[in-house]
Amino acid sequence: MLDKTIPFYHIIMRCDRVLPMEIRLPEGYAIRCYQPGDEDAWADLECAIGDFDTREAARADFARRYLNNPAWLPDRVFFAISPEGEVVGSAIAWEDDPRGVGVRALHWLVVRADHRRRGLGRALCQSVLRFFRREDNAAPVYLHTQPSSWMAILLYIKLGFRLQPKDTFYGYENQYTPAMEALKTIVTPEQYAKMAANSAFVAPDFDPDALTWNEQGLIPAIAQDASTGEVLMLAWMNPESLQLTIDTGYATYWSRSRRQLWKKGETSGHLQRVLRMMYDCDGDAILMQVEQTGPACHTGKKTCFHNPVMRGDMPATAGILDAIEATVADRAANPRSGSYTNYLLDKGTEKICKKVGEEATETVIAAMKGDADGLAGEAADLLYHLAVLLYQQGVPLRDVWEVLRKRHS
Repeated sequence: MLDKTIPFYHIIMRCDRVLPMEIRLPEGYAIRCYQPGDEDAWADLECAIGDFDTREAARADFARRYLNNPAWLPDRVFFAISPEGEVVGSAIAWEDDPRGVGVRALHWLVVRADHRRRGLGRALCQSVLRFFRREDNAAPVYLHTQPSSWMAILLYIKLGFRLQPKDTFYGYENQYTPAMEALKTIVTPEQYAKMAANSAFVAPDFDPDALTWNEQGLIPAIAQDASTGEVLMLAWMNPESLQLTIDTGYATYWSRSRRQLWKKGETSGHLQRVLRMMYDCDGDAILMQVEQTGPACHTGKKTCFHNPVMRGDMPATAGILDAIEATVADRAANPRSGSYTNYLLDKGTEKICKKVGEEATETVIAAMKGDADGLAGEAADLLYHLAVLLYQQGVPLRDVWEVLRKRHS
C-alpha cells in the first residue's frame, strides 16, 4: 500500500539509452504477456496498493487506456506469475500521448505486497525496457512516479533512469523541486545524494548572459554526432530557442529566413536529442553533442557538410566499425550476389559463431607467434565477424560501447 501521508508530487524520469540486461527471476516465477481476462488481475493489484478505490474503477481505467488497442496488448503488457500460477505483478510498455505524439513510457509498475523484495519489480521493468530496446533504442523511455515510491525511484536509477528537473511527457506537470524537498525528509542522506546525482540538470554556474550574442541577438550552434564526432550542421539560436533546447532536451533553433523558432525534425522526424552542450572560450558559439535520428541535412545527406573543398585521406578510427555495421545492415536489406556478408547471414547463427571462434583462435595464434602484422589482420577479421554476429543477433554496436563505458567510467 502506498504511504499517502507522504505529500504527492509529480516526478518525471527518463532513460535515454537502454543497455542490454539479463532478467533474473526467483525459482518458479515467470514473466508473461497479456492474456484475455488479465485486466481483472491487474485491477486487483492496483486496488491492493490503493491506486483505485474499487475493482470496477481500475478495470474501467485499464479498458480506457489499453483495451482500445488490442494489437499492442500481447507485446506490451507484462505480468509476473508466481509458482502457484497467480498474477502477482505487472508493468506496461506503452507509446501514446493525448496530443497524438508517440512517447514511450513505462506504466503502472506494481508487485503484490507478499511477493516483494524478490526482484520481481526489477524483472518487470527490465521486460519493458528490453521490449523498447528491441523496438527502437534511439528514443528515450519516460516514467511518472511520486515521492511515496522512493524505493522504486532507486530501482529506476539502477536501470538507467534519471530524474528530470524540467522535461515531461503526456502532459504531466513536473514538480521536481518540491518533490526533491519531500524526498529529502523520507530517505537517507546517501539515498538522497544518489537521487540528486542522477538528476539531469544544467550546470549550476551557466549564465546565458555569459554568451556573446550578435547584433540580431543570435549565436551559432553546431550539432555534432555524439557517437562518431562528425559535425552534422550549423544553425542559429536566440535566447528563447536556447532555453527550449535546455528544457526539452531536443535541439530548437531560430530561423533567420522565416523569423520563427523551429524544432529540428519536428516535421521530418529527424530529431536531434541533445546529450551535452558547451560554449567556447569567447562565448560566441555553442557546441551540442547530439543523437541524430535520420539524416541531419534537408538534402537527405547525413551531414550538411558534404561539399568538398580539399580532399585527403582521414586516419582510420574505431568509427570504421560503425561503417561496417551499416554495411551489414545494408546487405541484409539489399542482398548482393556473391556478397560474403550475405553468405554469412543466410547461413545463420551457427555458421557465424563458428567463424567468430575460428578468427579468435587465429588471433591468438598470431599473438603467440609474435606476428604483429598478422595479428592486426586476424584481429580485423575477428572484429568483422563479431560485427556480423552482433547484427544478426539484434545487438547494436552502440550497446557494446555503452557497456564498456559504464564499466570503465
